[in-house]
Amino acid sequence: MKVAVLGSSGVLARQTQEELKARGHVLDNSTPDSVVYIPGDLEGLSAILSRGGFSRLVLRSHAYAYGSNTKNPGLMTEERVSLLPPGVQEQRWLRAEELASKFPNFAVVRLTNVLAPEEGDLLVKQLSRRAAMPLAGHDPNVQFLSLKDAAQALVAAAESAATGFFNVAGAGTIPLKKAFRAAGTTRVPMLQPVQASIRSAAVRIGAAKFRGGSLDQLQYNWTVSGDRAARELGYTPSQSTIEALAEFVRVKPGARPELLRKPFDEYGLDVDYIKAWGWWFAFLRNVYWRIDHEGLENVPLTGRATYISNHRGFMPLDAVMHLSLLFTHRQRVVRFLIIPSLLRIPFLCNFLTKLGGVIASQENAARLFGREELVGIFPEGIRGSFTPYRRTYQLRDFAKSAFAKVAIENQAPIIPSVVIGHSEIFPIIGRINSSFAVKELGWPYFPIAPMFPLAPIPIPSKWHVRVLPPVPFEGLTPADAENAKLVRDFARHIQNIVQSNINDMLPKRKNIFWGKVLDGRFPPSPAFVRR
Repeated sequence: MKVAVLGSSGVLARQTQEELKARGHVLDNSTPDSVVYIPGDLEGLSAILSRGGFSRLVLRSHAYAYGSNTKNPGLMTEERVSLLPPGVQEQRWLRAEELASKFPNFAVVRLTNVLAPEEGDLLVKQLSRRAAMPLAGHDPNVQFLSLKDAAQALVAAAESAATGFFNVAGAGTIPLKKAFRAAGTTRVPMLQPVQASIRSAAVRIGAAKFRGGSLDQLQYNWTVSGDRAARELGYTPSQSTIEALAEFVRVKPGARPELLRKPFDEYGLDVDYIKAWGWWFAFLRNVYWRIDHEGLENVPLTGRATYISNHRGFMPLDAVMHLSLLFTHRQRVVRFLIIPSLLRIPFLCNFLTKLGGVIASQENAARLFGREELVGIFPEGIRGSFTPYRRTYQLRDFAKSAFAKVAIENQAPIIPSVVIGHSEIFPIIGRINSSFAVKELGWPYFPIAPMFPLAPIPIPSKWHVRVLPPVPFEGLTPADAENAKLVRDFARHIQNIVQSNINDMLPKRKNIFWGKVLDGRFPPSPAFVRR
């Protein structure tokens, strides 16, 4: 096959040419069968498309075309829409893709961070230096690709007849902070507004190449799945993210590649981080909120399961206490599915991710269940946590959540947990409709509660947690997950079980600060009846 590698003449272009020759192809810029275009400028791509005379076009693009955004679920597939903000320089990838997609036989290859500083990736450049300025309060998971694997991916696309978009990244991910540590790069974290101002000023005087907006790459996850490239191009990188990074930093003075020996969770869970916070969680659990509990033995020690509960307090403190209880007494980490708005706040973003939080999506739930994990879901969602105190123990409609569909589809038994006491930590007695709260915080309104917002210290009410046995699926199969009415009925069946236990526990509570509620007796759960 005659192939032309056009556009940029950098290290990736040269490596791609070497890989083509090694596979017996002929480099021919005059009458090629296929063109591999590595963008330098869009005018060059337009000219090549106008000239024509070739039958296959492969465009080198970038996985950052998806953008860095709280809404990214992680390990994104090619169907995911781009969330790049308008006006940023990375929009050039999307413009190049738009041009390439007009060619009938095209393949756009979205490469993640290529471990060659000359290729210009911001993160790789920072890793190459002795010091870097990441964003304070953010530690996204990142992926890497060796230069050789990046070139081989472009060659595989040139040899294939498959068309469309293809993500390519080394298997696995690594938290950004751990990548810096392994590279021996000193971190000087700064808050995003400060960092952006400094870098924009440096660009104006010629001391830096990347403007402040480019630092969004270091703010949130934009990891991708390479499943489609493996399936349709027949290409899987030879090195994982960790292997490629270890090879890259090995020659750097002060690097510590030995820190890369263990695998990292694809979504950012850090068990050591949970253990480090254990003393504080134990104080909250045993001293501050004095949590009584029963039924934790109903949570299996292994295997997939769906852990659900009523959700109150308008801050995710109840999720943290569920996590602490299960980690302490069942040695399991519950992977709560969380809403994107929780990640908008620096440091809270880090905190929730390292505790095992995963952006809520059916794809992420399925992936976690496939790893036999315990997945936590609050069916009432964020509006449940913002329920006014006068209705706080009346559940919102569970059928509006996808938890039942996900559980049925993945045959992950549902384990209901019932809590009273957490509603009182920030009892909502009023509200202020606020566009800022909706847009910036993702809240339905700004709550008015004792101690909040002037002194946001939660009230030390006493909590009572009852974990119920798994609810039988009563013959429901994965195919039943597509029956909307059946799924709604099953979701409300779970809701009735939780509500009946709330109604059982609440009259037994004589004071919100002390007393016993749990006695091992609870109302029987009726069987689910298909209608």
